[in-house]
Amino acid sequence: MRKLSALVMCILVGCGGNQQESASDLPRGVTNDTIVIGSHTDLSGGLATWGVPLTHGQRMRYDEANAAGGVHGRQIRLVVEDTQYQMPLAVKATNKLLNVDNIFLMVGSMGTPMNIALMPKMFEANVPSLFPLTAAVQMHEPLHPMKYNYFVSYRDQIRGGMAYMVAREGIKSVCVQVVANDYGHENEVGFLQAVEELGLEVKYSGSHKSTETDFVGTITAIKNSGCEMLVLGPLVKDTILLYTAARDAGWNAPIISNMVSYVPEVATAAGGAMDGLYAAASFYVPDFAAEIAAGSWIGEWAQRYIDRYGEQPAPQSVIGYVIGDLIVRSLEQAGPELTLEKVLAALDSINKYEDPFGGPTLTLSPSKHQAGDFLNLYQVVDGKWVVAERNLPF
Repeated sequence: MRKLSALVMCILVGCGGNQQESASDLPRGVTNDTIVIGSHTDLSGGLATWGVPLTHGQRMRYDEANAAGGVHGRQIRLVVEDTQYQMPLAVKATNKLLNVDNIFLMVGSMGTPMNIALMPKMFEANVPSLFPLTAAVQMHEPLHPMKYNYFVSYRDQIRGGMAYMVAREGIKSVCVQVVANDYGHENEVGFLQAVEELGLEVKYSGSHKSTETDFVGTITAIKNSGCEMLVLGPLVKDTILLYTAARDAGWNAPIISNMVSYVPEVATAAGGAMDGLYAAASFYVPDFAAEIAAGSWIGEWAQRYIDRYGEQPAPQSVIGYVIGDLIVRSLEQAGPELTLEKVLAALDSINKYEDPFGGPTLTLSPSKHQAGDFLNLYQVVDGKWVVAERNLPF
């Protein structure tokens, strides 16, 4: 009888119930000792040169936090799914991350069309889209409590870069050439906004397929139009082909692009023929060899990256580490009683975050989900990107 009474009392009071209740009160993807973060990206396809280093950089920051004891005692577990930049694989990856891995946050996922298509499914599951690997304006517009963009948008990169060059060079007429897809269209939107804002004359407007390789006719038309600056909304290969075609044709007017061109592959291409090209971007990639020689924090970080992954850090490695740092800081600020609302509030309180690699500051607020505060303007000099101007408004 005493045993029965004890059993009844245990059921009523809840033997061990406090522990079970606290566990059940935790948000999805969070346990007493783990926080699960997910990402879908290209690890083996045509854009793996972007997806792999960003994943490396992000993982490096989480592993640092884990080695220091975790975030309020919880270890961060990063689960990354390979999409090969294909929509069906991105859908499959997101379903797995949401329904099998039960992730808490989605961070650094690649691709404009993938993110646009999959964000509604994520939000329905109460999973935010944090700092995807695309600068498309849709990553933060319209304003939504669960979508945040690390980059200044492609549109605003073009607007800010054009405004600076027009003021510096006294330019009155411009041309534009973009790749014929949604990404190219956003660049064209930024171009047309700048044209209206700055009172410019458009002499030529063109587009091309991503597979095109012959731009002699395009450059001839641009040269003959009499425009004073060419604005590009391209990918990497066509940046190189368009720029070298222009210089081979003897056309030496300024040519400016966006962050997609701001990679070492462009600066070193064509045996030095890329010198003079401009690009506007909201992050900065240091000279890692010089930093290693100087023994700076950046140099030590780069050497640890090389020792771990067997390759030099890429621009995407820097981006991955910074967005990882933003996540770690927000998790720390959210406190041990972790909720999604506390993490988002912590993100919204980031003010003038100092990029450890030297890029422009980052700020977020309830009304600002595009993190970048400014742009930097870069130019290729002697086969390397150098800073032409810092902290451009947009």
